[in-house]
Amino acid sequence: MRDLRTLVLMAMLGAASFVLMATLQVPILPAAPYLRYDPSDVLGLMTAFILGPAAGVAVVGLKAVLYFLFRARSIFGPLANFIAVAAFVAGAGWVFRRRPGPSVLWMLAACGAGALVRLAAAIPANFIILRLQFGMPPAEVAKMLVPVIIPFNALASALNGVLAAVLLAALWRRGVGAPAPLAREQPSPRR
Repeated sequence: MRDLRTLVLMAMLGAASFVLMATLQVPILPAAPYLRYDPSDVLGLMTAFILGPAAGVAVVGLKAVLYFLFRARSIFGPLANFIAVAAFVAGAGWVFRRRPGPSVLWMLAACGAGALVRLAAAIPANFIILRLQFGMPPAEVAKMLVPVIIPFNALASALNGVLAAVLLAALWRRGVGAPAPLAREQPSPRR
């Protein structure tokens, strides 16, 4: 029964993440107004902190599929978003769960590590996706790294990390949403 509840929760968070992505998009870089920030990553990140990185990536994946089916004009935008955000959520969730006991400072540090993983995934993905989508040669993509790709991904990670930390801290103060223990921390049954 607990597994079913977890799956339903993940499905609801994925759907809510899609709604956030579809309705709340704002440009954050004057150099690239076509890249829009949305707070949908917050739900995947919170899921990764509470249920683990795989659950967070599943929420991000569901959001990407729903966005592709109902809003996107092509596969490339949702695919680029999935690659970057899944890397961010998986990296941050993995780092966060390496420390016993929830802590807001550790969560922010985990988001910093997740942002680095996001950049490590987004940079090569942009070379491939922009080539497939627009026929952009690698030299042109390389010119976009410093003024556009790196700042956008870093800023989106920072904003979503802070939002997730604020929301989770509020939930924890009310006794809601504490992370599940790691498998290695669970006591083994005695025989």
